[in-house]
Amino acid sequence: MLKFGKVWMIVVLLLVSMPFILPTQQAVACSCMFPETAQEAKNEAAATFTGTVTQIGEDSPKQYENYDVATLSVKQSWSGVSEPEVEVYTSWSSCQFDFEKGKTYLLYPYEHDGRYEVTNCGRSGEVIETNARVMDDLQQLGAGTVFEQSAQEIPSAESSRNRWILPVTLGVSALLVIAAGGWMLLRKRSQ
Repeated sequence: MLKFGKVWMIVVLLLVSMPFILPTQQAVACSCMFPETAQEAKNEAAATFTGTVTQIGEDSPKQYENYDVATLSVKQSWSGVSEPEVEVYTSWSSCQFDFEKGKTYLLYPYEHDGRYEVTNCGRSGEVIETNARVMDDLQQLGAGTVFEQSAQEIPSAESSRNRWILPVTLGVSALLVIAAGGWMLLRKRSQ
């Protein structure tokens, strides 16, 4: 019983001392200032556009500074974007904007260190019918510059069929391995 008490005390002391031993990043709470209208948000932003996320990566330009980098195929632009593809950064913090591949967003990014950044504070959001604020913003913004859909984004019937080949092949292979293993086990038991 005495050994267990000593081990428990060492574990508690290690856990309590962790913040002092390990390097930490400064914690900053998310402070939001929410523009009241789409026009106000557009005027304050470095760009205003809708785009579909085609890929999400990571970037760490400085120690303890991490970002998700979303590459978006631009659908429509009202300001700041003249190319069909753009990268937008979001920091790993309480203000992180949660991008998901394949989803379309209305974004009002600001410019920081020569790149676009967006946070979960403000009017940026996913373009879906149930997001009333974004749908209202699109109506307020009116027509913007429309970008053509790139060839890589246009889904083809061939790519839709091919995306199931690998999962089905792996599933069938796994079932065959399980069946063979079961058969070998039964055979071994009967001997």
